[in-house]
Amino acid sequence: MFYRRRRVCRVCEGKAVLDYKHPEDLKQYMNRVGKILPKRATHLCAKHQRQLAREINRARKLALLPYTAEK
Repeated sequence: MFYRRRRVCRVCEGKAVLDYKHPEDLKQYMNRVGKILPKRATHLCAKHQRQLAREINRARKLALLPYTAEK
């Protein structure tokens, strides 16, 4: 019988920091078009996925991250 290995949140482990002041770190959680990746792709828990969205939106409002990709 096979058991699915439990994914552990990167932020809970302490390997990642979510902060709007570090847009280069937040870019890895966005696709080429500029959309935020879903929880199943980012491997974050629900709490940190919400925090990620909040920090990306803060960075967008301060023009540190684009809303959409440049054409």
